Amino acid sequence: MYGIIFVTIGSVVQAEYGTDLWFSLLEKVGYRNIIFCTHSVYPDDLVANLANAAVTEIGNGLTVKDVIMYFGRCFIRAAGTFGYEKYIKRCGRFFCDFLSGIDSVHLHMKYTYPKMDNPFIYILEEDENGVVIHYRTSRSGFPPFLYGILEQVAKDFYDLHISTPLLPDKPNENNEEGLKYQIRLNFDNRNYMACKAMENGAIALERKGNFLGNLKCNKQHKPLTELSSGILLQLFPFSMIFRLDLKIISVGYQLKQLFSRRKLIGQSLPEVARLRRPRLNLSWENLVTLQRVACELEMMLVTQTTDENSLSKISRTISYKSKRVEPNYLLLRGEMRHIKDWQAIIYLCNPLIDNIDDLSELGLTLSDLTLHGHGREMIMAGQQHNSRLEDLYERAEEKANQLQVTHELLDEWKMRGDELLYSMIPQSIAEGLRRGQEPVDTCEAFECVTISFVEMTNMDDLMTKSALEAVSCMNAVFSALDNVIDQHNVYKVETIGNVYMVVGGAPTKNETHIKDVCMVALGFCDVMEELSVNNDTRVRIRIGVHSGPAVAGVLGRKMPRYCFFGDTVNTAARMQSTSLPGKIQISRVAYNLLQCFDGFISEPRGIVMVKGKGEMETHWLLRYQPLQKKFSLDDEESDFL
Repeated sequence: MYGIIFVTIGSVVQAEYGTDLWFSLLEKVGYRNIIFCTHSVYPDDLVANLANAAVTEIGNGLTVKDVIMYFGRCFIRAAGTFGYEKYIKRCGRFFCDFLSGIDSVHLHMKYTYPKMDNPFIYILEEDENGVVIHYRTSRSGFPPFLYGILEQVAKDFYDLHISTPLLPDKPNENNEEGLKYQIRLNFDNRNYMACKAMENGAIALERKGNFLGNLKCNKQHKPLTELSSGILLQLFPFSMIFRLDLKIISVGYQLKQLFSRRKLIGQSLPEVARLRRPRLNLSWENLVTLQRVACELEMMLVTQTTDENSLSKISRTISYKSKRVEPNYLLLRGEMRHIKDWQAIIYLCNPLIDNIDDLSELGLTLSDLTLHGHGREMIMAGQQHNSRLEDLYERAEEKANQLQVTHELLDEWKMRGDELLYSMIPQSIAEGLRRGQEPVDTCEAFECVTISFVEMTNMDDLMTKSALEAVSCMNAVFSALDNVIDQHNVYKVETIGNVYMVVGGAPTKNETHIKDVCMVALGFCDVMEELSVNNDTRVRIRIGVHSGPAVAGVLGRKMPRYCFFGDTVNTAARMQSTSLPGKIQISRVAYNLLQCFDGFISEPRGIVMVKGKGEMETHWLLRYQPLQKKFSLDDEESDFL
């Protein structure tokens, strides 16, 4: 599905519900911060995923079907931005004309969006109260989207209100042609039916409506003669007539000449042709319903096996090479008309020929084409501009490919930018700042968090080496600490010099912050032992842990950082500065919180003089044994006594 769908949906949703809601929907479906490209292809299920997210975000009793209908209306409301409004307006005077001509709009869009898998729609039944349409698509769950499109078109361009007694959830038929639905649309269709009756010569009716009120019908004028099938086939020399069993009973003169050695009359239509557009099986039931729909037939003129350099003349001179089968096709475009009096269908058509070369391959001349079909003018114009159009198409295709690559790179660099941003600022805080939130508004008070400081104690030994070796060693140390951080629910605040700061319980609050930070501290000691074994210089660290209230947030606008403030931060720093190399010192407050979790083994250190705090009772955190009941070494000694 092309990005134009999501561009139009996004523009209307942002205008009506705000940019924040649209970004929230994209984030829920995994497309956060993406800019949709109109010519890029996206997954078909993205529409349904956005609808599910919208049901959760908007609420108000909306269902997924309601939201998908709304998305369909959004597409039409924003269609004018891309110039498709004029094509919709020119489809016909009545809504039924639009339903019959919507396939032509899709055909036009196919040139701009060559990979478009467009649906196929035509009218099955029509009356004064509405129509029954046939809807065939390869996508599941899209009838609400179609209904939203038709509802908005009827309202904006034909001043009609449409309704449906039932919008089907399951297709009436599912085969290789796709999912087939039949949908009843109710609306005031009296003007169209009256005009159609007048065209058929059944009645002469004047209505008081704005459109029909000015029509004047001369009831006395009657056709002097009836048009015979022979004259009709002279006017359309490439047309054909076939009956209920699809046996061809008559063909135009030029078609007869092309098939001079392979007589068409008496043959079954599926044996000599296939329906190229729309993609349906050739059956009487299908062809009867295709009236007022542009149909393309592909007819095989000749299939011939020849030797190299030989020429085979069958109806016209055509070259073949090296013992291979090469079919030559004739493309016809026109409309099917069911003539009830004949009990037959006549296919009124003209050949699709691009240029003089194609005309020569078919063995035709310009004089073989009708004047009323504008085929001659199109071939001459095509011959003149064909090379130019091919060049422009190739350039457009190349630019489209480059644009696709550029958007993929853009998405990749956005992801990298987000990863870098989230490494400096928590994701929830960064998203708020991206939506325009003031930095000071990100500040939040936490009742209890656990903060740990880690310091490399033998920096002087490292600095005896060269600067590059010292930096490389510190990078290895801090990278190892980062790997430990990634395995636990904690947040790395910053690295200042040779000090590393870790917080648990913020910015996402949780009740296990003391356990998480202590597990990280023990993990730090383990990885330092591993690094010391693999390096010549032994790396020594000391760690301090403290728990308590704190305030955190982003301050300032230049080089924003997520910082913590409060006495808890200062006390945790003092726990680290008064600790010993290779030791983890925890405060009494942190020790008491840790007793809620089994497996941590500690021992009392005693009273420590702390700058600015005075005497404080602290403990050493030794190890973690999950299968062992929690105890401290002082309790173990008392048991022996």
